[in-house]
Amino acid sequence: MDSNKNEPKLKERSSSNRFENIQPKTTNSSQAKEQTQSDNKVFLTIFTSLVIDLLAFTVILPLLPSLLEFYGKQEEDVLYNTMMKKVNTFKNLMGMPEVGRFNAVLFGGIIGSLFSLLQFFCCPLIGALSDLYGRKPTLLISMFGVLVSYVIWALSQNFTMFVIARFIGGLSKGNVTICTAAVTDVTSSKTRSKGMALIGIAYSIGFIVGPTIGAVFATQSSLKGGHFYYLPAIFAAVLSFVDILFVLCFFKDTLPQEKRAVSMVAECRKAFHYINPVSLFKFSALERSSSSDLKTVRFLGLVYFLFLFFFSGLEFTLTFLMHKNFQYTSMKQGMMFFFIGVVMATVQGGYVRRLAEGSEKKTAVKGMIAMMPGMALVGVATTPFVLYSGLTLFSFGSATVVPCLTSLISKYGTNDQKGKIMGIFRSLGALARGIGPFMFCSAYWSTGPFWCYLVGSLFFVVPLFLLMKYVPGEEPDKKAQ
Repeated sequence: MDSNKNEPKLKERSSSNRFENIQPKTTNSSQAKEQTQSDNKVFLTIFTSLVIDLLAFTVILPLLPSLLEFYGKQEEDVLYNTMMKKVNTFKNLMGMPEVGRFNAVLFGGIIGSLFSLLQFFCCPLIGALSDLYGRKPTLLISMFGVLVSYVIWALSQNFTMFVIARFIGGLSKGNVTICTAAVTDVTSSKTRSKGMALIGIAYSIGFIVGPTIGAVFATQSSLKGGHFYYLPAIFAAVLSFVDILFVLCFFKDTLPQEKRAVSMVAECRKAFHYINPVSLFKFSALERSSSSDLKTVRFLGLVYFLFLFFFSGLEFTLTFLMHKNFQYTSMKQGMMFFFIGVVMATVQGGYVRRLAEGSEKKTAVKGMIAMMPGMALVGVATTPFVLYSGLTLFSFGSATVVPCLTSLISKYGTNDQKGKIMGIFRSLGALARGIGPFMFCSAYWSTGPFWCYLVGSLFFVVPLFLLMKYVPGEEPDKKAQ
């Protein structure tokens, strides 16, 4: 231990710890109360902003089939025709049946993967910029880019313009990375799980309410002609504009000037590390880190990537499974995803938010263990009871693992490294979501749903083993003592 005495550590230092021995108890109590009130105000601001943003982001989801049908009528659109040929080639290669909705699912998967891969490239850069210039300026610029993407969508006349809008949105959408870093700035080890759970709850609310609003627009679109997407696009743009005003007025920067990264030149020199997949998995952009802490961060990133790779792949094939085994209509599938969202919001709000300090690893382990029988049950289900039993376990796993892994990795890093760490972390998740769906889609149509879900459920053993063996459960500070 003495040999590492001078070795710099990737860990956080709480200001309350530095002064606890010299401040009177009454003063400490008063300061703690004021700090708690300030932190809660930050939580509420971030939570509200994310809900508004996710409502705008998810309103498009039920519209995708109608959008693709609309763009498909424009035979002169080269990009659409090229992508449709690729989709048909993939369908024929996999031996998929000629079901019209499957075209929309695959096409939507391509659009979603494009968005995720763009996030893979931009999240580390946005996180690093927030370390350098502060959370609020970077957040506002990111949100403005998203607003521009919605305006272009509203004005789009063809599929190519729609893809350009999604491209700009994918490159700009770094608000979740920045908000996660902001939560890390203001929380201690005791309150961080609460903060991460609130981000998860915001996601659940957004993915419950947003698609419902989108479904209303989709229903109206069947009754009207013309550019039916104009109203939902304007709706998303207005929400985005309101979100910008809300952040501008109520969000106080959580990273003071004195705690920010100081050299733009040094950050630019690391640009290669922010876009190189190998460097991202190695967290090469981080400096001043001990070998033990860096090793832990790398394993957490790998666990997160593997979990989301398997999870997103199986989640994507649910649409095919429900059609094949239960003949679910789009409405019934919507109700199924509504059920998943409600369970996730309940678990995050009633359980994850109240986790005791240091229990994140145990909870993430429980979530991965629950995921395995959950996916197996979904794959073998022949009755709604078995299906929804599996989906309940699936939802519990999803609601616990990601917030807990995020909370674990947020304990590492100095103040001017939090944005980079969270950016790289989310980038690895985006990469998993970008490639996982089509890998598992290929497996689904090659081996069938039974083997895809049974073997897929066993794959979760890999991140579970890595988490249990290589990620310590104790705090970095405590570990160093």
